[in-house]
Amino acid sequence: MGIRAGIDLGTTFSVVAMIDEATGKPVVIKNSYDKAITPSVLCFKSDGTILYGEDAKDMQLAGEDNTVSFFKRSMGKDSFSISIYGKNYTATDFSAIFLEKLKAEAEQQIHQKIDAAVITVPAYFAEKERQATIEAGKRAGLTVLEIINEPTAAALAYGLTGNAEEQTVLIYDLGGGTFDVTVARINKEEINILGSDGNHELGGKDWDDSIARHLAAEFKEKYGADITEDASMIASLLVTAENVKKQLTLRDSINVPINYKNIKGNIEITGELFEGISEFLLGTTRDITERLLSDIKFSWKNIDGVILVGGSTRMRMIGKYIKEMSGKEPLSGVNVDEAVALGAAIKANIGGKGQSTLTLSGTSAGNTGPVVAIKGAKKVRDVSAHTLGMIAESVDRERYINESIIRKNTPIPASKTKIFNFNTRSSELEVYVLQGDESRPLDNNILYKYTVSNIERTDPAVSEIEVSYHYTVNGVIEVSAVQKATGRSLPVRAEPIPQDMIWTDGCPRDQAPVQEPPSVEVLLCVDVSGSMNGPPIKEAQKAMKKFIDEMDREYTKIGIIPFADQENCIVKPTKDFNEAKRAVDGIWNVSVGRGNDTEPFTLARSILKGGLLKKESQIRYIVVLTDGMWSYQDRAVKAAKNCHRDGIEVMALGFGGADYNFLKKIASVDAFAELTNLSDLGGSFSKIAQAINTGSTGLSAS
Repeated sequence: MGIRAGIDLGTTFSVVAMIDEATGKPVVIKNSYDKAITPSVLCFKSDGTILYGEDAKDMQLAGEDNTVSFFKRSMGKDSFSISIYGKNYTATDFSAIFLEKLKAEAEQQIHQKIDAAVITVPAYFAEKERQATIEAGKRAGLTVLEIINEPTAAALAYGLTGNAEEQTVLIYDLGGGTFDVTVARINKEEINILGSDGNHELGGKDWDDSIARHLAAEFKEKYGADITEDASMIASLLVTAENVKKQLTLRDSINVPINYKNIKGNIEITGELFEGISEFLLGTTRDITERLLSDIKFSWKNIDGVILVGGSTRMRMIGKYIKEMSGKEPLSGVNVDEAVALGAAIKANIGGKGQSTLTLSGTSAGNTGPVVAIKGAKKVRDVSAHTLGMIAESVDRERYINESIIRKNTPIPASKTKIFNFNTRSSELEVYVLQGDESRPLDNNILYKYTVSNIERTDPAVSEIEVSYHYTVNGVIEVSAVQKATGRSLPVRAEPIPQDMIWTDGCPRDQAPVQEPPSVEVLLCVDVSGSMNGPPIKEAQKAMKKFIDEMDREYTKIGIIPFADQENCIVKPTKDFNEAKRAVDGIWNVSVGRGNDTEPFTLARSILKGGLLKKESQIRYIVVLTDGMWSYQDRAVKAAKNCHRDGIEVMALGFGGADYNFLKKIASVDAFAELTNLSDLGGSFSKIAQAINTGSTGLSAS
């Protein structure tokens, strides 16, 4: 078996780490260039070769067109697609390719196979981004044990310092493309995340962009040439800007040579200038940090120290800001580039209570071999980064709102239930899942449309449906439903979100009224010829009364017609189900002879077409039960066809000596004909009840 690794899948650089079995400490697996970090860059060549890491970065610096980077920012975005040599790629595709190559290189370096991994994500990643990351890991051939928030992984790595005192720390994570801020309480035994906030489209790249914009503007001002008109020059300029940013962490100023066409230019950038042109970016991180502290009702006085994570925190302005706000130097002992991967490696090899699952053989605990004591292992309790809600009506029914179900910064895993008083005349309930805190539904991320189905009809018609939202340890969302009256779990299926959701800005009162289900008229026509005497008629009576009990009392009327040599409607369609069942009890005693000389369709048709029964909102059924051959079958078929033409559905149920071909001829459609056994008569009538209640076109439902 292979090992379990931790992977920091970064926007600009990625890192792979593992546990050193000899020491129990997490260690970075260096790449083939003997570097801890690998650029998150791919380069597609015309011969089908895909370069990655340092090699792809060099091609990007040279202005190669088919290089891609910063794709992490587009994870989960349906609109993101790049065509390379005629093939379209999503951010998930790029991430899967990159992870596969990162995994293969790490395996080559350590001469061991990597079977599974914990992959890190920005704490502020939402549902689609998290799902996309899991998918990319699977495509890369990894068993994704878990995805863990980057600041949480960094907190685990901070535990390597061995500080046994309880501390409340703020983790300021500024990577190449994302920003997260997290407050955690850390002690010797566990890490409790108290809250997270962030922006996954803000990172060191934005500081690079500010330098690149300044260089381009200064070059045009000084030399009169617009280098932004050249795509390859832009790519090269962005790499140059990144290097300038890094050099300004050590120097007060730098001269930047820019060669374009016949111009050999030179632009100076000072540290003070850099801070000035990017001050608005630092201000954004400041606003997010203050928002988090406010949300969890903390101030800087409650923070014992700040952990800096991410290569971009090396910028001088970050350290100055932290010291200014907290009054202290950032906490030491954490490598800003490696901490996230190291923490992920720890998480990959511990259980839910922080216990080691690693043995010297490299297999899970419980197999042979002593368990390795892992440094920094702790129990971890994270929180939800986003509020989870659903589209609901306001109390006054004047507007649609986002009703919060699981609030942001709730400890996960978490489950919360919303109870719907649902009219079971409909068998399906629609639920729209929102992620966000805004009251107006469209100001949030509409994640899913779920349809809860197979809701059973109840009497009374209103039943409580419990819809539960679940946040898993991965921060991934699951939805389940239970019908309280039956205690049965209901199927929940995801459906495409309609393109037009503007109706959520309307007034629920003004929406088109829900159409009431059509009323149903059913005539039970029962063969009472001599062959039905004894057990057949008793089983038939039992099955028919069960059928009556299973029908919707509010919208169904049931009548009874026994037939043999003659036919007689002993009860016209009625909502009084007790009257209908009494008629069934006395059906054998009705004087209609004991032969087979008549058919019930002519009488049933006249009843169902009469009086108020011509309403378009009405559905009419004739359900025939017979156990043998009829004397005038051709005449019966002709009468049944007249019912079909009038829109009256005919269901034919036979047993004993009944002829299945005849049943199909009198039924509206073949699916409404069934030949059964006397012992299965109750089940067959139940299928008929379900077909009528749900408007099904057949008797195959169970």
